[in-house]
Amino acid sequence: MELKRSKWQLIVGSIILTFGLVLLVVFDLAFLGMGIVLSGLMLIFIGIHWARKPKTEIPSDERYIRINEKAGFNAFWTTIGILAVLTYVDFYYPLGLNFREFFLTVVGVGMFSFHVHRFYYNRKGFK
Repeated sequence: MELKRSKWQLIVGSIILTFGLVLLVVFDLAFLGMGIVLSGLMLIFIGIHWARKPKTEIPSDERYIRINEKAGFNAFWTTIGILAVLTYVDFYYPLGLNFREFFLTVVGVGMFSFHVHRFYYNRKGFK
């Protein structure tokens, strides 16, 4: 296991985990503390996952990086577009969406559009 590649993820994940535990135990903020503890644990697990991968399996190909950049750019603007449409529709025709439904819709569309764009550029290529 080579920790040089994921050292910052393990350090930052541990700091976030400690901060979440302080919020949870000392300040008695259960919901916020558990969310921050969960994000710290996820970052630590991501670091362990990347440290365990062999160097030959890590894609550092220029094409792969460019496809992710292009897919991320297009997914960002798709997400902003959906956010604008939902905002204007909710303003002029009240849908009764609360924040959680609104947020989950926008995040879901953003993640789905990133994967669709990445699949598209992986098949088509880029220019």
